[in-house]
Amino acid sequence: MAMRFMMRPRAVWLASLLVALALGALLGGWFAGGRARIPPPAMLPGPPPAPEAPPSGGGPEAPFLQIEGTKLSGTDAAGRLIWEIRATTLEVDRPRERILMASVTGQFYGAGKPQLAFQAPSAVFHVPRREVELTGGVTARTTDGRTLRAARLRYSAADRMIVASGDVTLTQPGVMIRADELRTDPALAQQRFSGKIVVRVTE
Repeated sequence: MAMRFMMRPRAVWLASLLVALALGALLGGWFAGGRARIPPPAMLPGPPPAPEAPPSGGGPEAPFLQIEGTKLSGTDAAGRLIWEIRATTLEVDRPRERILMASVTGQFYGAGKPQLAFQAPSAVFHVPRREVELTGGVTARTTDGRTLRAARLRYSAADRMIVASGDVTLTQPGVMIRADELRTDPALAQQRFSGKIVVRVTE
C-alpha cells in the first residue's frame, strides 16, 4: 500500500508535465504560425524615379558636363577632366541648347593635367556640339610659358582640337607667328596656321 501511495503522485506529476509540455508546444506553434500569417503593413507607393538625362551628344564618348554655381567642367569617357571654366555670371539658354558665361577663366587639360590656361570676356558652351567657344579677345598660356592671343577660340570635345581665329598671335621662345587661323591641340604641340601668315624671329 505504501509503494502504491508513493507511485500515484509521481504518475500524476508526470502526466501533468506531459500535458503542460504538449499544451505549451501547441500554443507556441499556434502563436508562431499566427505571427507568420500576419501580413506586413502595406507600403505606400513612392514617386517614380526621375529618368537620368543622357550625356550631351550621346554615345560612350560624350563628356560629362558638371555645373557648380558659375563653374563648368567637362570630362572624357574615362572620367578625366578635359576642360574647366569659371565665370562671374552664367545663364542657361534652353531653347538654343547652350550655356552663356561672362568674364571667364579656365583650363584645358590633357591626360588629366593642365595644358592651356585662358581668359576671355565671354564664353558659350554649345550642348549638342559639345563645343566651348571663347569670344571677345582671348589670351591663353601654356604651362611652359608660351602665349596665344586671338579674337575667338573654339574647343571641340569630339576631336580634342582648338581652333583660334581672328588676329591670331602665337609667341614662343625665339619666334612669334601671326595668322588668320590656328588649329592645334591644347598643349600647342601640333600647330597648323592658315590665312595670312607672318613669322618674326625674336631674340
